[in-house]
Amino acid sequence: MSTAQVHVLQREGSKLRYWTTGPEDGPLVVLTHGATLDHHMFAAQVAPLAAAGYRVLTWDMRGHGLSKPMGARFTLEIVADDLIAIVDRVGRDVATFVGHSFGGFVSQDVVRRHPERVRALGVIACTDLSRKPTAGMRMAYRLLPHILPLMSVSTFRKRTVQDLSTRAEVTQYGYDATGRLSKDEFIAVIMAGVACLAVAFGHSADHTIPTPFLLTHGDRDTANRGVFPKHAPAWADKEPNCTYRVVPGAGHTANQDNPEAFNAMLLEFLDRTSA
Repeated sequence: MSTAQVHVLQREGSKLRYWTTGPEDGPLVVLTHGATLDHHMFAAQVAPLAAAGYRVLTWDMRGHGLSKPMGARFTLEIVADDLIAIVDRVGRDVATFVGHSFGGFVSQDVVRRHPERVRALGVIACTDLSRKPTAGMRMAYRLLPHILPLMSVSTFRKRTVQDLSTRAEVTQYGYDATGRLSKDEFIAVIMAGVACLAVAFGHSADHTIPTPFLLTHGDRDTANRGVFPKHAPAWADKEPNCTYRVVPGAGHTANQDNPEAFNAMLLEFLDRTSA
């Protein structure tokens, strides 16, 4: 098995770190972590995917992990543009994009704006960006800029990981990862995540994913009051190209909580869609 190669891309004030593993001529699979985490959340996926013949790309979003400083404003569009720039640097025109939570929003934005670049899409514990924002989320988006500065980094970290995982070691990983963000970075990331639920991002009401689409979450995901398993069935019914799978015994970080089950379903999906 080849060792992961680390790369750096300087872009809009941030040094974006990304890693590539697996055969150079294999179909490219891009794994994007959730808000406040980093590329290590996909540690259990990289080797199995590479062993199956896929070229695997993981990265730290700006302000996260080793991609410091945050640089430009942290928004969904900026992060999605970062990701396309990295794929360009790798020299690929097309890839399968898999994202967890906020990383799932990033992947949805990539397929909306660059559908010709996306072979297939996978999201873990994410909601549909085309859903109409609720009045409650719009109100929260207006109030949070006044509330968040009053909170401490310690509070941010505890609240972030309280519903993260069904496994203590994954929760600890999440707590350690959140420690790499400053208070200002935390606020920017939280606001970008809330914006995905409170702001319209150019999707029409009848928007559907135009590529093969894997939608998955843990059966014990209680993050954000259980919004992800609550809304997933209706999203799956709406999408003509959707494969909907629930990961048993897993919380919000389903790929970390039950990697064996998650890897099996991801590899089956990739094998069907990467030919």
